[in-house]
Amino acid sequence: MSKKVSKAGKGKRRYTEVEDQEVSYPSKKAITAITRKDAQEELKSTTSIQDSLHCYGYARSLQIEHAVTKLVESYQKIIELSPNLKIYKENIENFEKISPEICNFFMRPSLKLAAELKSLHELGKDSVFSQLSSFGETYDSKDTRPVLIGLENSDIETLSDKKLESPDDKTGSDLKAKDEDDEDSYNPEAYQIDKAGSKKKKKKWPPPLPEIENPAIKAKVFIHKSIVKDKLFLLESQMLNAHNERLEWLGDSILNTTISTIIYNKFPNYSEGKLSKLRIMLINNENLREWTYLYGLEKGIKAAKSGEQKNGSLSAKAYADVFEAYIGGLMEDDAQKNLPKIRKWLAKLSKPLIEKVSKTDIELENTDNLNPNAKKELYSLIGYAALKLQYVATKMPSQSQPYSVVECRIGDGTVLGVGVGRNVKLAGIKAAMSVLDNSELIEKYSQLRAAIPRSESSIKDSGEKSKAKISLNENGELFFS
Repeated sequence: MSKKVSKAGKGKRRYTEVEDQEVSYPSKKAITAITRKDAQEELKSTTSIQDSLHCYGYARSLQIEHAVTKLVESYQKIIELSPNLKIYKENIENFEKISPEICNFFMRPSLKLAAELKSLHELGKDSVFSQLSSFGETYDSKDTRPVLIGLENSDIETLSDKKLESPDDKTGSDLKAKDEDDEDSYNPEAYQIDKAGSKKKKKKWPPPLPEIENPAIKAKVFIHKSIVKDKLFLLESQMLNAHNERLEWLGDSILNTTISTIIYNKFPNYSEGKLSKLRIMLINNENLREWTYLYGLEKGIKAAKSGEQKNGSLSAKAYADVFEAYIGGLMEDDAQKNLPKIRKWLAKLSKPLIEKVSKTDIELENTDNLNPNAKKELYSLIGYAALKLQYVATKMPSQSQPYSVVECRIGDGTVLGVGVGRNVKLAGIKAAMSVLDNSELIEKYSQLRAAIPRSESSIKDSGEKSKAKISLNENGELFFS
């Protein structure tokens, strides 16, 4: 074996010391190309992994978990409540015998779907669904193998590699925006981290005002009728469209309908009278004026200096009209796009006021949590004849103060509890409930009751004269004893 080394040859070819074999080495350009390709492959792989990781954003994970929980609960409830397909079929065949209020349910697909699911369960053919309830028992966070019947480990490789857009992409942004717009998830208070590192509540108020994109409509919102009413050169149609009264009329209708829908859904146990009263308390000039100032809308109002203004400012109604005109402007600008925005915005804006009014106004009190047997329960715990447990109305309803006040007293005048309600009956129940909630008071008087002999506990008052009884003597004559 000979040792041969080539001359310079620019390093492109040489012979080894081991064998007479020519070895080719890649050029610097080729090496660079290979390196770049490897880097691209590595970057592509890294990007793919990052995309996969981004598929589970916090909001999306929370939504998935919530949906799965509801799915399991819903399936269990369907199996518990729904008849099977045989019974469903019998109902359809005897449709004329079904109660009218139930007929509409059979016109929709949910009952039939539920009946089929129940039938699969009875026949033992709902293997996947049956596993839902016990999935948590077999779950192992370190085991990626499938658990559900019908899904094999080999199936994973055939699944799509298409990645969901991350929460930061368009879909995620839309989901986030949807969450932010959701009236049920809205909370006017958010948290901020103070210098000490602890959470501190920070008011996130008011909710953003929807924008009117058309500048001409937006300008008209703030033009009061007093600006154009003396412009006699304008035609009537031109004058009508030069100020905000038509927009105010439209906005008033939308505002009333939206608030009506919100409180209708929020208070399912309110009568139409209660709902009407609540709506009046929410939609009035004072509240609308406050909302106008909340967004600074009053700064754009253009009105003539005349009788419309008092002491340099407009009336409360004029400010309220601007708020309604702004809603009307949103509708005229783009009704299809803006109506859902208006509903969600007003739901957030009105939420604190609704809660305040519904809790503080005695006529709107919720009686669902009242204990109708409170008086009986109280007497069974502490009552006896000599105690003279009684309920005294100290205030009756009036036009200016439409509520009653009732005190729960005992014979010596001691007041054990007080109740306030829209009538004497409700106030009395609340008075009894207030005593029942006072555990120390109940303990004290229950012990007093237990200490009194049964013979004495039935006597109403030791100082009270006993009633005379009429009897017959041996001669058949009446006498008092």
